[in-house]
Amino acid sequence: MGLPVQDEQAFTPHAEAGWLAWDSYSPEQDFCRFAGMLQRMLRPAVVLETGVGVGRLTEHLNLGACTYLGFEADPKWRRPPADPVQGTPTAGHMAAADLVILDSAPEYRFRELARWVERGKPGSVCLVHDCGNGHAEDTFHHKMRRAVEAAGLPGVFLRNPRGGWLGIHA
Repeated sequence: MGLPVQDEQAFTPHAEAGWLAWDSYSPEQDFCRFAGMLQRMLRPAVVLETGVGVGRLTEHLNLGACTYLGFEADPKWRRPPADPVQGTPTAGHMAAADLVILDSAPEYRFRELARWVERGKPGSVCLVHDCGNGHAEDTFHHKMRRAVEAAGLPGVFLRNPRGGWLGIHA
């Protein structure tokens, strides 16, 4: 996508040395690369991403190799390839996706996770950002981790600075 890089050498706040981020809002650069590698290894027909924003993670995906469903809840950040009108996916979108990547604003992400748990395609894979990595109980990150745990689906928590989860819809 050729997006401009802002402060490319900024470290993710409170992270161990070596965890790069573009800014305090975007996912860690390694998390973005991991999502791209995951797509290449899984070869999903349909990729669904929430919280597209300026496309930091999206630029690591091969949009030509899949049907891409992108969503951005905040209209000020919504731009292609995100849906120009709809900010969050429907249950039908979740049922169609083979790879789901959740990184939307907190007020949407809990519902999006629940929608994937309820209606996700059997065998689909979900990658969730901000699932806590030692964060305090009053943080969104910790609460997101608890929501993932409560879902009861198989998966593994990732140790990136803001935490992540990689799960499969059983």
